[in-house]
Amino acid sequence: MRLSTVYARFYKSFNFDHLRKASLGGQPKGDWEMFRGAWYPYVEVDFDTQITTIVGANESGKSHLLSAIEKAVSGEGFEQRDLCRYSPFFSVEQGASCWPHLGIGWTRVEPGDAERIARITKSQASFDHFMMFWETPDFLDLWIPDAENGWAKHQVARGDAAQLASSILPKPFRIMPDVALPAAVPMTWLSSPDAQQASRVDRRSRATLLDSVFDLSKFLVDDNTAQANGPRIRKLLSPLVDAHRAETLSKESERSLRLARGLLIDLAHVDPARLSELHEAIADGKEGYANALVEGVNDLLERNLNFKKWWVQDRDFSLKVTPREHELVFTIRDRTGTEYTFDERSSGLKYFLSYLIQAQSHQPQSDRESILLMDEPDTYLSAEAQQDLLKVLQGLAEPQDERHPVQVVYVTHSPFLLDKNHAERIRVLEKGRGYDGTRVVRNVSRNHYEPLRSAFGAFVGETAFVGSVNLLVEGVTDQVVLAGAARQLRILRPGVGAETLDLNNLVIVPCGSASEVVYMLYLVRGRDAEKPAVVALLDSDGSGDEAARQMRTDKKAKRLIDPKHVLQLGELQLVDGVSIKDLEDLIPVNLAAAAMNACIAEVTRFRETETPSVTVAEINTKLKKAKSSFDALQQVAGDKGGHIEKLGFARALIEVVEQRPDHLVAEIDEFLTRMAKLFRAINKARREAQREADRERLNAMVMRYHRIFGRDHKTHATREQGAEILEEIESQLDDTPQSDMVRVQIQMMQRRHSLAEDPAAPIGNFGNFMEDLANLRMALDLGDEGTEVIASAVKSAAAAASDAVKEMPIEGPEV
Repeated sequence: MRLSTVYARFYKSFNFDHLRKASLGGQPKGDWEMFRGAWYPYVEVDFDTQITTIVGANESGKSHLLSAIEKAVSGEGFEQRDLCRYSPFFSVEQGASCWPHLGIGWTRVEPGDAERIARITKSQASFDHFMMFWETPDFLDLWIPDAENGWAKHQVARGDAAQLASSILPKPFRIMPDVALPAAVPMTWLSSPDAQQASRVDRRSRATLLDSVFDLSKFLVDDNTAQANGPRIRKLLSPLVDAHRAETLSKESERSLRLARGLLIDLAHVDPARLSELHEAIADGKEGYANALVEGVNDLLERNLNFKKWWVQDRDFSLKVTPREHELVFTIRDRTGTEYTFDERSSGLKYFLSYLIQAQSHQPQSDRESILLMDEPDTYLSAEAQQDLLKVLQGLAEPQDERHPVQVVYVTHSPFLLDKNHAERIRVLEKGRGYDGTRVVRNVSRNHYEPLRSAFGAFVGETAFVGSVNLLVEGVTDQVVLAGAARQLRILRPGVGAETLDLNNLVIVPCGSASEVVYMLYLVRGRDAEKPAVVALLDSDGSGDEAARQMRTDKKAKRLIDPKHVLQLGELQLVDGVSIKDLEDLIPVNLAAAAMNACIAEVTRFRETETPSVTVAEINTKLKKAKSSFDALQQVAGDKGGHIEKLGFARALIEVVEQRPDHLVAEIDEFLTRMAKLFRAINKARREAQREADRERLNAMVMRYHRIFGRDHKTHATREQGAEILEEIESQLDDTPQSDMVRVQIQMMQRRHSLAEDPAAPIGNFGNFMEDLANLRMALDLGDEGTEVIASAVKSAAAAASDAVKEMPIEGPEV
């Protein structure tokens, strides 16, 4: 069973749907929308069955929506004070007020669950969806599909509603966004979380007590001495006694400690008894046994947390525990091999770990599904960490193991937590004017994030829409068509990555016009030392030709973009025998006519005029003399006394493609096949541009280290110092073929200059070492051929090692 819709009316910032009530010809969908003889449409928020992202400006009702889900599912927590302050029923007059109204629509109801619900409602059991509404906290109204009347209402008492919520409906749970993993956890807490007193005595208090032992010994010679020095003894012991007398842990500390226990016990599956043994071994000085137990704990952490899979910023990252006298301290080892405590690293890492632990340790009941609710997880996370969190949430919704899938709903203010490959999962809320309350922005994916720009603010244009790999296009129309086609190809042809665009890793940047593409190129590639990869896609009309000429011939532009990364539609041979000038030329005529009619219908619907119909024949007639396909569409619109905008047409086109009507399946597939050819060309250029950007970054890094080392060591250096600079360079390398080239060269340098032998000895030929250090960047120019050379060398080395093993004499008794 999956959550499909949330209905809210008179609840906090949700009043009712004023727009639908005011629309021409608007009618109630059913009796559930009526209240006290009048029509008050619910504000409806539809949900994706896997992941739903809720965005909106401040005070738009995002967090209220999460609480509405919890209360509507459980039936618990209804408060009169939750009544919308500007609803028509917020009153102190007797009989004039009411309770907030909340409802849930469910889909994918399993037959077994349908039968159990039917027993409660005494209704027929053949349904796979239903609705439920709370208008008072005492009764729940279930609306079940009925073949004769459409919907049948069944009112159940609170007891039956509680049974429904506790044993049948999916269970909401939250990942707490403000709980971080602690720096250390007492071992007594891990073995028994009721032993809270140990967690109240900090390390400094224990050290103070040990330091006072000598003074205490003077006061405890005998009973008389102890009695005479009672005040002094009390003063020495008071810090420890006061810590023990603390009534409870702070709520934040207790939640952090429970999170640590969840990591070790629930997720890593460490036996609490072994932790007790570890505590005893440390106390008894059994260092060997204690080290063996700690090694076992760290092995389980590595295996079960699998942090490297999710934290892609550092593939060498590892989380470990280190024992102290009474505590286990969490430490972090990064790609440099350096070990840190949590206090020495950013809070973002701690909170990301917290989210991962909470997500991974959640154990849904085998016979009930779960709904994860998360409120603004972006608060503490960097942009990269937010992208990593997206993968964690995707792993919950589509697990690759035997775990039950979890439906995910999260609220965010951040553009980096949007999965641009699935814009259909995004829901935008906004605060209406006056008494409107919260309302839902429709057609987010068709408008391609335009409502998000308003919700997030102006900074989005400089963050979410310029990334590490960018595709510069002339205008937002190109962005809408490319993104919409990419999403449909991802849905219809899963697993074929080269034939679509990964919108989370490739940012489509609309520049405003062909001439502005050149300006945007300077803006993206010319400002910072780190230059992101860029591909430009231009039309093959006059302005596109001029922009392409500038980028391919101007000396400054050629330093910013390789001419082969400037793509023009007319040069890509996307359709045999057809001259392509812009994206609209890739649209089959039948599909273009349908999109144009959909566009006209959307505009004229609000003018109460008859929708004019555009025919394929009319478009074909204009195509004979038109400059382009869209020019022909403009002429057809002009003949009917109208005008059609490119952006509106693009949105209508993607809507028709997504709806996929039966009579247009062939034309839609043809359009998507043409777009797939375009995407293959873009992806090829994108890969080359990304490799070039990686080479530039690594080249600058190698040159920087060479310059610094040369300034610090002008004429000589020890082998240890040489090894250290190579280790620093290697720690900056990532998981790319270019980095692999540098790694091989580093290994050769280490052997050539004997850096592993006699560390204090000077490097033999310092001039050659510095020349080899400078030449590390030459490995970056080997390209794909270098990858083949390395693979061949590794293969030869493996074969030689195998032959050597075969030739080794085997010692032992003769058989």
